[in-house]
Amino acid sequence: MPELNLALDKTPPQFFKRGWNWALRRLILLLGLATDVFAVAFAFYSAYWLRFHFHPLLRLIPPPKGLISPWSDYSPILPVVVLIWVAVLFFGVEIHQEPPLPTEDKIVRILSGSFKATIVVMALSFLSKRYSDSRLLLLMTAPLASLYLAADSALINWIRWKILTPLGGQDKLLVIGEGPLSESMIQKITRLRHRQILKKPSLPRQEILDLARSENVSDVLLIQTDLTQEEMAALAEGLESLGAQMRIVPSLLELRMGEVQVDESLGVPTFYFKHGSLSGENFIIKRVFDILFSASVCILGFIPFALIAILIKLDSPGPIFFRQKRYGLYLGVFDALKFRTMEADAESKVDRVQEATPAGAFFKIKNDPRVTRVGKLLRRFSLDEFPQFLNVLSGDMSVVGPRPLALRDLDRLKENFGPAYKKRLSVLPGVTGLWQVSGRSDLSNEQSFSLDTFYIEHWSLGLDIKIILKTIPAVLFGKGAY
Repeated sequence: MPELNLALDKTPPQFFKRGWNWALRRLILLLGLATDVFAVAFAFYSAYWLRFHFHPLLRLIPPPKGLISPWSDYSPILPVVVLIWVAVLFFGVEIHQEPPLPTEDKIVRILSGSFKATIVVMALSFLSKRYSDSRLLLLMTAPLASLYLAADSALINWIRWKILTPLGGQDKLLVIGEGPLSESMIQKITRLRHRQILKKPSLPRQEILDLARSENVSDVLLIQTDLTQEEMAALAEGLESLGAQMRIVPSLLELRMGEVQVDESLGVPTFYFKHGSLSGENFIIKRVFDILFSASVCILGFIPFALIAILIKLDSPGPIFFRQKRYGLYLGVFDALKFRTMEADAESKVDRVQEATPAGAFFKIKNDPRVTRVGKLLRRFSLDEFPQFLNVLSGDMSVVGPRPLALRDLDRLKENFGPAYKKRLSVLPGVTGLWQVSGRSDLSNEQSFSLDTFYIEHWSLGLDIKIILKTIPAVLFGKGAY
């Protein structure tokens, strides 16, 4: 195997370009830290004002003994609070990274950092015997700081895009591979405006290195390549010497490999298959989150839901809601609710439509002739799914999870995936899920099933929040929805 030429081209133009990019990134980091300090300080003062000067809250929850604490009681601890918060955000959850995190990832980390920082501040308040500090004030700081930090994150992104990126601070991403998967990945990455994308077909190892060097790329994404494992390892080392990072899009098999765990409890290393992570205390945590989130959606969405109901009644005869028997947890059957998007007798025509359009394990087709005019609009933006939050409140569904399985699809699921189908039915079905935000109905049955399995094996509350945040643009753009 020939040796790689890893010598760096340290020509003056490239040297100064790298230095300029480094300086711009440090400037962005300093701006981020400065806005974080302001956001946390302003959140702490806002919480103080709400606690002691917002009369509706004072009437609802009066302070102990009716005493209104002056700002001078809290201003001395403001620097300590800000220092703790910024340290947790910067070192604990690392919200500032280069290249920057996607928006939904950063919001998840902000929420995690807010929780951790609040715990630390309250613990220090107790240990320092400042019993006069308002616990409610310290708790209110968290949601306010999360909101302000999200806003200052949007400001930094705007500054990066409008001011610094045109000056040369844009990261270059070299994408190796062609085909539908490559196009889909590029569309998603394009939303990260700080990225300049260079697309090339599968190339030999040395040509990738030469291109990464000449174009001064920061990352190389391998989507489709003919390189062997040894060549990929050598490529990673070569890119590291250039200051670039190699990234690989995993295959469906590699996604499933997350189930294999290493264990040494027997005294020797053994491998075992990990069971689902949604049990015990994790199930309780997820259920509490589901109830709080669904109740909020139902309350805030009452008026638009009422308008949708009126439009459905005006558009076609039939009920407002469509009820269909679906499989839930461990093959339990329940009535899944949706806004009606089809003709009232659509179920009687399903066999005829299904015969005309062959389907895989999950039956869903484009241009279904049974869909009404209002139904097309509701499906386009997934508004027909919102009554399922009532299913969540009743305990039949979760906010995030695999889609509820139609009774007619069970045999096809068994036929396509064998005994593994049971894993998909080992959790509550969800209103949204990992495959809905990864392509929705444009994905193959195998891709959808593997993403559902990956979600079950790698669940966390942060992953749920991330999927919910990604659902918003997926719904707005309507890609893969029909």
